[in-house]
Amino acid sequence: MIERFSYSSLETYKKCPAQFRFRYIDKIAKTDEGIEAFMGKRVHEALEFLYNEVMSGRLIFLDGVIEKYYESWEQHWHGRIAIVRKKNKPKFYFELGGRCIAAYYRTYSPFTQPAIGTEVEYIFSVDGSADYMMKGIMDRLDHDGNGNFDIHDYKSGKRMMNQYNADRDGQLALYQIALQNHRDDVQTVKLVWHFLQHNQKVESFRSETQLNQLKNQTKSRIDEIRSHIQNGGAFKPKESILCNWCYYWEECSIKEGSNPYV
Repeated sequence: MIERFSYSSLETYKKCPAQFRFRYIDKIAKTDEGIEAFMGKRVHEALEFLYNEVMSGRLIFLDGVIEKYYESWEQHWHGRIAIVRKKNKPKFYFELGGRCIAAYYRTYSPFTQPAIGTEVEYIFSVDGSADYMMKGIMDRLDHDGNGNFDIHDYKSGKRMMNQYNADRDGQLALYQIALQNHRDDVQTVKLVWHFLQHNQKVESFRSETQLNQLKNQTKSRIDEIRSHIQNGGAFKPKESILCNWCYYWEECSIKEGSNPYV
């Protein structure tokens, strides 16, 4: 039985129960990954490096951040990276990531934001019990020292979230629940998404009523998954455009062979 969930695992179940089973129940490990995700990881690492330097009292130049990005790209590149949009070569994504970092740096320099942590991990309960445990990792957490927190998330993808969807998004709101569970000095929490390709940010707040609704929705999905496992239910695949970025073709009943884009 799965004892701890994450927002991404619950979203995977929603999008395709079969992929959820392969990854989180059968625990089939894959080295394959899409180049968009690969680029996003390298950008995240560069921004994590930047803010870790800032929190240590050092303001690093843009060239230093870009150098970190280049080094990370070369270090992690491997032969199982998928490019679905064949017109774009690896160089395109490599340069795109660099442009995202440069635009962000120029916008927020000299980085006076009150950052207190990067890649901040929380293990928390949705409802205070041991029955609904989750794990979440914040890209960055800011605190002004007076109980006002900002939870930041970096998005390197092409699609930008509008305000309507940001106000209904569950990921950062779950992180807010985690933060409030672990600290007793929380007065306000702002949820902030940085859409790096657009060099734009979207901000949102949650009321206690909205957080309680999210808790109930999250518990219901966890209950559904556990019931499905206990009753031997079939985790059926959902075919969609997202299959192009899935690397469980060999295991999937509606696909043949391996993902052709790898």
